[in-house]
Amino acid sequence: MDKFVSLALSGGVSGAVYSLLAIGLVLNYQTARIFNFGHGATAFSAAYLFFQLNTGLGWPKWVAFVLAVCVFAPLAGVLWDRLVFRRLAGASEAATTVASVGILITMPAVVLWVCDTLRTTFDVGFADTSTAYTVPGLGPSIPRTWTITDGFVVNSNQLIVLAVAVVAFLGVWALLRFTSLGLRMRAAVDKPELARLRGTNTATTSGLAWLLSFFLAGLAGVLAAPFAGTFGLVSDNYTMALFVAATAAVIAGLRSFPIAFAAGLLIGAARNLAEGYVSGQYLGSFGEWVEGVTGLRSSLPYWILIIALVAVSVERRRRVAGTTSEESAPPDHLGDLPPWRRHLPWAVAGVLLLVYGLFLADGTWRNIVLSGLALGVVLLSFTVVTGVGGMVSLAQSTFVGVAALTAGWATAKDWPFLAALLLGVLAATVIGAVVALPAIRLGGVSLTLATLALSLLGFSVLFNIKDFVNGSEGWTIDRPALGSIDLADDRTMLVVLFAIVVLVALVVNNLQQSASGRAMAAARSSPPGAAASGVPLSATKLTIFIVSAALAGFGGVLLASVQGYARGISWPPIMGFLWLASVVLFGVRRPHGAIAAGLMTMALPRLVGHGVHLGSFGWDGTTSPTVTQILFGLGAIGLAQQPDGILAMVGAGRYQKRQARLAAKAMPVAQAIPAAPEVNPAPDAPSDAPADAVKDAAAASTPAVAAPVAVPAASADAEPALLELRSARASYGEVEVLHGVDLVVRPGTVLALVGANGAGKTTLCRTISGLMPCDGQVLFRGEDVTQVPAHLRARMGMVLVPESRGILPSLSVDENLELWLSDRRARDGVYDRFPNLAARRRVDAGNLSGGEQQMLSLAPFLARPPALLIVDEPTLGLSIQVSAEILAALRSLRDEGTTLILVEEKAREVMTLADRVGVLSLGRLQWVRDRAQVDVDELVSAYLGGAVAVRVAG
Repeated sequence: MDKFVSLALSGGVSGAVYSLLAIGLVLNYQTARIFNFGHGATAFSAAYLFFQLNTGLGWPKWVAFVLAVCVFAPLAGVLWDRLVFRRLAGASEAATTVASVGILITMPAVVLWVCDTLRTTFDVGFADTSTAYTVPGLGPSIPRTWTITDGFVVNSNQLIVLAVAVVAFLGVWALLRFTSLGLRMRAAVDKPELARLRGTNTATTSGLAWLLSFFLAGLAGVLAAPFAGTFGLVSDNYTMALFVAATAAVIAGLRSFPIAFAAGLLIGAARNLAEGYVSGQYLGSFGEWVEGVTGLRSSLPYWILIIALVAVSVERRRRVAGTTSEESAPPDHLGDLPPWRRHLPWAVAGVLLLVYGLFLADGTWRNIVLSGLALGVVLLSFTVVTGVGGMVSLAQSTFVGVAALTAGWATAKDWPFLAALLLGVLAATVIGAVVALPAIRLGGVSLTLATLALSLLGFSVLFNIKDFVNGSEGWTIDRPALGSIDLADDRTMLVVLFAIVVLVALVVNNLQQSASGRAMAAARSSPPGAAASGVPLSATKLTIFIVSAALAGFGGVLLASVQGYARGISWPPIMGFLWLASVVLFGVRRPHGAIAAGLMTMALPRLVGHGVHLGSFGWDGTTSPTVTQILFGLGAIGLAQQPDGILAMVGAGRYQKRQARLAAKAMPVAQAIPAAPEVNPAPDAPSDAPADAVKDAAAASTPAVAAPVAVPAASADAEPALLELRSARASYGEVEVLHGVDLVVRPGTVLALVGANGAGKTTLCRTISGLMPCDGQVLFRGEDVTQVPAHLRARMGMVLVPESRGILPSLSVDENLELWLSDRRARDGVYDRFPNLAARRRVDAGNLSGGEQQMLSLAPFLARPPALLIVDEPTLGLSIQVSAEILAALRSLRDEGTTLILVEEKAREVMTLADRVGVLSLGRLQWVRDRAQVDVDELVSAYLGGAVAVRVAG
């Protein structure tokens, strides 16, 4: 029993560190929808800085603790948020994953480089890295110990870890669960735009979330550092601890802080107990077998991770109300060029590479080119699985290792090289299928973590099986002679490998353009839409994974044949991170991006280590291993500027230059064309004018195609406008969708804006609310608010209820109301008015019916009406009965004097409420009239592009 308690307690100490890391992971995911793979690196960086300040410089522990945990770590979180993550809002999961990998690689490198430079160059008294393995705890310098029973001893460092972990957990949980700040932080990630429309500054909440999560990571690092065997000052230990913490976070569904904390403690204890009891002494022959498989016992958390992912899929638990999240393809900046212009630069680059490798490079650089081309084939597997399929796989290093080791085993058994190659590819394909079968049920981060679990198991168990990897020596793979073609010659190998790479790239490109590729792209962009179109999602995902695994295996055998060996230690899980990062930095959707990434990945260490010499310019390089890692961090920052990679950035620049040249050529032509005759719009008819007179005026002044009518400016004695738009123009990219809209809305009036689908109604709503920038002016109560952000406009009283249910689906009904109604009595008033909402106040809003969701979106403003309420498509997709209830709620707001702008495609729904009616068509406000002057037939004519003038009702 003493052994059990001792193992469980010591494991619980490690578990407390896992719990802190897991809480930080859940916090990041709940507030930013990003799984931060760099969390462990932050912990190491803070621990190393604490050690250097305390042990190296001799500063007091509390000073070192404050600087490392309370200053350095939070500041790093704020910087990464501002420089990278905030700019990646809405980017693909691959881009955000690579950005977090940037933290994993860069932060330890920066801390080590800075400390080493200060020590060697400026004689700062930091300790030498070789001695930096014993870190003091936060308690007494010589830890106090207490003997509970025989063999059961605890020390002050262990108790401090457990106590601080519990306090940190309770603090974070209380902050997010019971405070207004925590509620806004959760709202900001659920629907950032809607949170801004409810007055939340999402930039502030995002920065606070990253600050807090990095603080937790730094705290975990400083607490863990004294335990040298498990953590110490070894960066890889913290990365592996992060992977264990990921298991606890997944068990909690990346959602529950209490479950994540408890799971971390239990996993730490279970890992220790497995090491102590899973042996021949306790389990007989089975225990002996487990002991004989190196790494099997220590891999327990990774087995738990796979089971937890299948049982608790994070993505399946999320339901987004009203709309489906879709990922659109990046713009094709070369689409205006003929095919030969698109491919010419790459053809030239290929010829230059071939000439360099054959005739100019020495043996070292020729081998680098060979390795880069082989790695390019491996990275093309990412183009398939991530670029085409939209799935982030971290198991590619395992596929590569399995194929290479299998081929090495086969060649050692005297198999022909081609047969060994096929066997290796088949082995990787089988492993890929085994991963894909359970993984296709998952999505998003669950799928990513499932592939990570496979990579961890492959490296810790499979690659430690002596008969499979041939011990530490590995397998020798000699290049074969295929007839008269001797691949042992580097030049011959270069030509053959170059041809293989080109062929594989063409196959991948054709796959993207084929019917299967379009089906894969559809499954990536909109799974529900693809399924509705008849695309078999499961079969499509399975195909993507199998093809990707086979391609990675093929590239792995080629890479091993270039290097001449295959060893299990050559394919650690971190390798998959680096490969993913390199291909995403260049462009994961572009086959030539994968090839360029392979070449650069192999060339960069040589360039950094030996320098570059071009003419009079020369740099001798550096022996510091941290420089390459720091360069990668700069690449992650660059990725924030262009999530589609370097090649997309270059393509966009070339496209802008071509457009500028075309505009310059077109300017003289435009000046030579005579101006079109001015069209006089129909005059504003008085309310008592006969209908026939209005028609005649329209016939005399209106051409065949209707022209927009400017809204007359307010007269001097008119009531001041609550809202005024002056020549408002708005664009999506380079496409202008609002064309000089002028609009005046008086206090207490109800304006109905109607128009066909695509008329620009939603864009106009977003422009007024501040979600979309515009040219021109937006004035509210006479004040220019054009540059005022959306959350401040909401606080001023300009509120938009967007189309497709303006609710936060992952928050409860009561929490949705609380964002606008902080007073409990006001929320109780809403429940008195809507009993259905009262009965479901603790239910997540995403689980309400469509009518209940729309009522919830309007309910807060019935209790606390804003000065101006804009409602976009309030009855969209609702039954007649529910629509009537919604309109009744809007009518009550009108009767209370609230100014309303109702945007509808179906005019009849809002005509009974409106004081004035406006028609929007193709981004232009055609006219605005009093309701008494308009009838529905005239609105139908306006929808179809009829005359500008209207007929007076009656």
